[in-house]
Amino acid sequence: MACVGCEIKEEAQNMDIQALIEEQLALEQHLAPEKLFQKRIQTCEQCLFRSLHTCTKCGCFYEFRAHLANKKCPAARWEE
Repeated sequence: MACVGCEIKEEAQNMDIQALIEEQLALEQHLAPEKLFQKRIQTCEQCLFRSLHTCTKCGCFYEFRAHLANKKCPAARWEE
């Protein structure tokens, strides 16, 4: 199964992923509470769709998506 975000992932291999995530989060207004973020990350880290920093289901950086209050898991694995 091809990753939806493969092109993005290839470009980002040489970049500091954490810096990219932090830069984008600085622009966001609706962040998930820390407890919810941690629960989401635990789920993502055990998910079969995770590849390094990327969700292969949707192509996002899963840590960024987990920070956003209004986002859902593309594989419907996050309990809200």
